[in-house]
Amino acid sequence: MRVDNNILATTVDRMIPEIIRIRRHIHEHPELSGAEEKTALLVAGECRKLGLEVRENIGGFGVLATLCIDPAKSWIAFRADMDALPIRDGKQLPYASHFEGISHSCGHDVHTAVLLGAAKVICSHKETLNHNIAFVFQPAEETCEGAAAMLREHLFESTGQPEQIYAMHVFPYLPAGSVGMRQGPMCAAADMFDVEIQGRGGHAARPHECIDVILIASHVIQALHHIVSRRVNPLHPAVLTIGQIQGGYAGNVIPDRVGFSGTIRSLHPESHEEIRALMDRIIRQTCEAWGATARFTLKQATPVLTNDSKLLSQAAEIISESFPDIAQVDLPEPSLGGEDFAEFMREIPGCLFRLGTGGGPETRYPLHHPNFDIDESSMRSGIAAFAALALNQ
Repeated sequence: MRVDNNILATTVDRMIPEIIRIRRHIHEHPELSGAEEKTALLVAGECRKLGLEVRENIGGFGVLATLCIDPAKSWIAFRADMDALPIRDGKQLPYASHFEGISHSCGHDVHTAVLLGAAKVICSHKETLNHNIAFVFQPAEETCEGAAAMLREHLFESTGQPEQIYAMHVFPYLPAGSVGMRQGPMCAAADMFDVEIQGRGGHAARPHECIDVILIASHVIQALHHIVSRRVNPLHPAVLTIGQIQGGYAGNVIPDRVGFSGTIRSLHPESHEEIRALMDRIIRQTCEAWGATARFTLKQATPVLTNDSKLLSQAAEIISESFPDIAQVDLPEPSLGGEDFAEFMREIPGCLFRLGTGGGPETRYPLHHPNFDIDESSMRSGIAAFAALALNQ
């Protein structure tokens, strides 16, 4: 049984002020990956108010809230991530982060609030459901650990494996309230890596007595950055970025150790394997040539996220029929951003959408920028899309 479009729209609109309040509260109180305790408590409390069955502390601070209308019916799952980033909040707004050096500059506060809003709408019309619904609130997406951790702890043990799973990610490059869709690959495979170079320290005035790890690290970093431009097929998108470097004690001291960390992203498995092998060889051989030793640690974070074409087409039709005022945008290119929602999609057909959040200049800062913010009117489309997918199929 479908919910009348006008009634559904009215229910969604009624929820918006409360969802904006929740979003701003989470935005003010960001928690890093693996430390989402208070956010998870808020989520669990809101879900219990709706009469949902709630299971907590899954894979860390993960929360599963379920609405079972009939154990014989199949399940649809929706997922939101809850963690923040170690980035200062540069905004001068009443709901800016209360914690120095931590902010929701990737929009996970929005994802959590939107899914709570969708849960409220769905519960308001649960008599029309044809499926059971699972709401997954995931920790540690930014470290690409949370999804796998929740699955290892048998996330869907009480429900059985869902037949479909959906998620959404904010996107400042699309107009506020639009929904971005893409057939095929949506997000890249992502690995994280750490390199530690060990040499011999000493006085800056006597470098010949030392094995200068700062100099060696500079050679290694330069060489690594040439992998994508000179060794990877240019028709296979890939990126290698080093985002952190640590080493040294003072300007007149050559240290005995330096470390740096980064990430590699690609859309083609063969290119990804080639990059991994080349990195290992370049790091080891460059360090050996200068008399140093190196430790290279590679963490395979998340696979390529590929939308299920049948579900995507079905979802586009349902959203269009239920909310014809929501603009749908075909995304021409995938993102080289990683997204561990792909872990759920290893076994469950699913789709990731983009939620356009760009309004004026103040809401068009890129993801992970200190001033990142959203046009809050966009949350209506996120809530509406999830609610339509639950209620109208």
